[in-house]
Amino acid sequence: MNPLRPASTALALAFLLALPAAPASAAAGCTIVFGQGRNRAAAGDPANRFWDDVNIDFNAEVAGRLKAGGVDVIALALRVAATDLRANVRRLLERADAEGCTTLVETTIFADAAAGQLVARLRSYPILVDPGRAAAAPILRIGAPSFVDERSFEWTRTTLDRVKPAVLARSLAGELLARRAAAAASAAASALSAKP
Repeated sequence: MNPLRPASTALALAFLLALPAAPASAAAGCTIVFGQGRNRAAAGDPANRFWDDVNIDFNAEVAGRLKAGGVDVIALALRVAATDLRANVRRLLERADAEGCTTLVETTIFADAAAGQLVARLRSYPILVDPGRAAAAPILRIGAPSFVDERSFEWTRTTLDRVKPAVLARSLAGELLARRAAAAASAAASALSAKP
């Protein structure tokens, strides 16, 4: 596989949105910060380690920024070689269930060779209890994204020398924190106005 060609995001998103994979426990409201590179090369190709390192660093930086902003986070980063999508989603949801998480934040940095761009993306999804399951054995699933933000840059061999994952994490996580704060303030104002 071309190391600059990202894996199919449509297929990944379909699995993320549709695959129930873990029994649900009482949610405590933590956030799973999940990251993985999308550019896979042949086994043993140094490009795989490059994308792993970039994405593991980006994931850790986003998780750290969110934690510093008061979010209870669980970081989970997978290597590009972890290509069993069904198993990856199941692992993610089992971890979310074990920790009582209600939100997924997905982080990724990848090269889109066809567009000639480097993309850094952050998406947030609710983790929901599947309403079609019995209350005695509820199942978690991932909802539609509630927040999507990304930065794109012209892709060259020196792009990541100029565009640092830590800087991208600070910017994208900061915008997510601002969105969460605004939503919390709006919910509080609505609750106050609804009181008699």
